[in-house]
Amino acid sequence: MPPKHHDSDEVLSDDADVYSAARSGSSRRIAGGGRSTTTRRTSENGQDGATKRAADIAAKAKKTSGNAKDKGYAWEATYKRSWDAVREDAGGSLAGAVRGLLEASKRRRTLHDSAPVQRGIIRHLVLILDLSESMLEKDLRPSRFLLTLQYAREFVSEYFDQNPIGQMSILATREGVAERVTSMSGNTAEHIESLQSRKLTPKGEPSLQNALEMARSNLAHLPSANSREVLVIFGSLTTCDPGNIHDTVSTLAKDNVHVSMVCLAAEVKVCKEICKRTHGKYGVSIDEGHYRDLLFDHINPPEVEANDRRRTTNQDEDDEYDEGVDLMQMGFPARLPTNNAPTLCACHNRLKSGGYVCPRCLVKLCDVPTDCPVCGLTVVMSTHLARSYHHLFPVPNYIAIGWKQLQGAKQSACFGCAASFEPLPDTYALNSNGESNANATTNGDSTEQPANVASSGRYECPKCRHHFCLECDAFIHESLHQCPGCQ
Repeated sequence: MPPKHHDSDEVLSDDADVYSAARSGSSRRIAGGGRSTTTRRTSENGQDGATKRAADIAAKAKKTSGNAKDKGYAWEATYKRSWDAVREDAGGSLAGAVRGLLEASKRRRTLHDSAPVQRGIIRHLVLILDLSESMLEKDLRPSRFLLTLQYAREFVSEYFDQNPIGQMSILATREGVAERVTSMSGNTAEHIESLQSRKLTPKGEPSLQNALEMARSNLAHLPSANSREVLVIFGSLTTCDPGNIHDTVSTLAKDNVHVSMVCLAAEVKVCKEICKRTHGKYGVSIDEGHYRDLLFDHINPPEVEANDRRRTTNQDEDDEYDEGVDLMQMGFPARLPTNNAPTLCACHNRLKSGGYVCPRCLVKLCDVPTDCPVCGLTVVMSTHLARSYHHLFPVPNYIAIGWKQLQGAKQSACFGCAASFEPLPDTYALNSNGESNANATTNGDSTEQPANVASSGRYECPKCRHHFCLECDAFIHESLHQCPGCQ
């Protein structure tokens, strides 16, 4: 096909208005050959204005295209070119960068709100597992279902380790109904054994309303001093309910039941609304590590919400409204030796040689802490109360110490494990006379580190001023819950 020839007076532009203006200007030049100079000048001014408008439109289009390219797509906003943050150290190795990322992750887990607040240490938690067909997806390795069972077992073990006088019940929802996996109890082995059962097979669609109704029936009879919590692991985008789920949410909020959810697929509006109305937490997992962090955020007991009622000017009305402090009766049982003759327990009606004796009604119990099935007394050990007490007065967060803050420091080893710290680099030692050297870098400072990660590997207690390594910092805040230097 032969190429199409354009007239020499045509202006190649994508804008129709500019093209028409240029054509009209050209026509005026042809028609005005015998006219005055003023007419020719007017025609030239019109052509110059059209060309200028065309240039402005092209520049604006180029700028808009560049901004769109820099911003990227909306679904790519989470990924901020993480590979650009990885830098080599002075030796050309990536070991320092990888170590920094691991330290930042470990340090982030140890940081928490250290303000002493009132918390409900006598917890009753209902764990709801989604066993619908959506849990068979493999976006989380090896699959959502298998990873959830693994994390659920770890969560149960850690929950009773940090909350020894708390109790838990496990429910499951599949095929449009809710099923009870374990009853409300404080027996860790029973819950873990039930989660290892092969009967838990994902089927059908979940029913969030039926699961919440069953959880509410388990928590409604508890006294006001006990916390009522529901934690839902939800992997589906839909729920098959027999009625209006908002009526169930209103009842949960009225009964002071806090519902928190961890979604595995995407954010679901009804799930977020449930957590908002019941004053719970809502999160959507990004990957396996983030899923575990969201789940284990519910290990520590929640804060007790203050009364929203305003104080009146009448002191008598305030005194009548105040209910005072709730006191609970607890008993410390006597432990039976394991070489005794087997007798029936009051909780399971099974023959067992060892056990505990309720101090009020003298019946035999298998494990503690628990509520006596005969007299209803809360039976605990003194060690359980001591381990639950640390949530009320947590260890303060340690301060990350940099190289510049170590000039003149005499502590050369960790106070906890006695491991030797790295010596002060020469660049900082030479500047100990007070001279500044802002451009000095060392192997530890060659890569950018977050503000909460110490470049020197030292973390200082704000009270006793002793230095600890990162491993001891994590052990103190996650397991020990007491500062060795402050004792």
